[in-house]
Amino acid sequence: MDSIYIRKVLSGDTEAFRYFVNTYKDFAFSLSYSILKNNYFAEEAVQEAFIKSFEKLASFRKDASFKTWFGRIVINESLRKVNKKNVLSVNDISEDIIKVVDDTVETLNKNEQKVLISEIFDLLQPNESIVLDLFYLKENTIKEIKEMTSWSESKIKMLLLRSRKSFYSKLSKILRNEMEDIL
Repeated sequence: MDSIYIRKVLSGDTEAFRYFVNTYKDFAFSLSYSILKNNYFAEEAVQEAFIKSFEKLASFRKDASFKTWFGRIVINESLRKVNKKNVLSVNDISEDIIKVVDDTVETLNKNEQKVLISEIFDLLQPNESIVLDLFYLKENTIKEIKEMTSWSESKIKMLLLRSRKSFYSKLSKILRNEMEDIL
């Protein structure tokens, strides 16, 4: 379906671009928000990504899907808005701690899980949250993430490992604080 609308837009039917906005606006916002952690900035980055994709549509190569190509634009626009340099710092976390945290999270209902996960994503570095979001929540393959981010496969795998540990570290701290408040 994307290819039909790409041809329409490139033939001069600029109104046909609404298809891409309607189809990919939620995907784009979610992706951008996972990096910027701010509604306003995410909306701004998405808007800029749509403009840029419209302007560059003629350069779209069909060797990747439109979604992957557009995802890369969203990521780049979002990362441009990040003011500080991304530095990964991760505490080593044992598999035992990960198991305890997993068991605790499973006891929460779905709404509580969503709130907790969202809270932790806000605490992660942009590189950490984007890789976790793309891989675990949006279920992209490492190859698709590579196409969207231009990161090497080894960097993605390393980020997944570190991001997961960082996620568990922050989750463990939140759960421990909540338990202390209860007791």
